[in-house]
Amino acid sequence: MADRKFTRVGELLPSILSKLGLEQRFKEQQILSLWPAIVGEELAARTKATRVDRGILYVHVDHGAWMQELHFMEQELLRRLRARAPGVKLKRIQFSSKEKN
Repeated sequence: MADRKFTRVGELLPSILSKLGLEQRFKEQQILSLWPAIVGEELAARTKATRVDRGILYVHVDHGAWMQELHFMEQELLRRLRARAPGVKLKRIQFSSKEKN
């Protein structure tokens, strides 16, 4: 019987995603899971990163008052996200409030 070399799924996944043209979308989804660690516990409780589309990270904020604060923090947040996920080309963050005005 021939010796078989087993490969871990984690080692195969990047090449499979690349062949399917899904590698960039997978990296963008990783940004969503990184959001709480990037912003910290307090902001993570008040915000939710929902999607990445054409270099824009969309984030829902639980109250409009936090939106202004987050706008001031946008460049720092982008810097942190880019450092943690260098393969994702983020241009900006779009904040929106869930509350009705």
